[in-house]
Amino acid sequence: MKRLLIVEDDEYKATDLIKTVGAVGGSASIERAASVTSALRFINESCFDLVVLDMSLPTFDISGPGGGGSPQGQGGVEVLRLASRLENKSPFVVITQYPDIEIDGTEMSLQSAAIELTAKFRLRVLGCLLYEFDDDAWRAPLQNLIRTAGI
Repeated sequence: MKRLLIVEDDEYKATDLIKTVGAVGGSASIERAASVTSALRFINESCFDLVVLDMSLPTFDISGPGGGGSPQGQGGVEVLRLASRLENKSPFVVITQYPDIEIDGTEMSLQSAAIELTAKFRLRVLGCLLYEFDDDAWRAPLQNLIRTAGI
């Protein structure tokens, strides 16, 4: 059975992603991480057939009022950094609400970021997509990337 990991802290977006991934992934097993720390735990434990990764994540899972720690605008980069150090072979899709990603202090368009992240971390970053809750334009590209991953 195929295994997918969705790394997303926002409940609405996570539900939307799970629904979209499930429409293509069918019987795939879907795990969810809601922070940098929980994502790192999953990545440290195993490889996935696909990791759908948000860029802005809290340090820890949110548990009660004020929980979760500081949001990290580039928390997804920390997840990619660890995956690289572990030589994790999971393919990644970045899906963020930001039109650009900062890599080593340089803002890059999402299209350029996929190439740069692949080269920098020696990982398979299939693409970087812009998520908009009020526009479904991201769904078809995400589903195509899921198919590219063989899900």
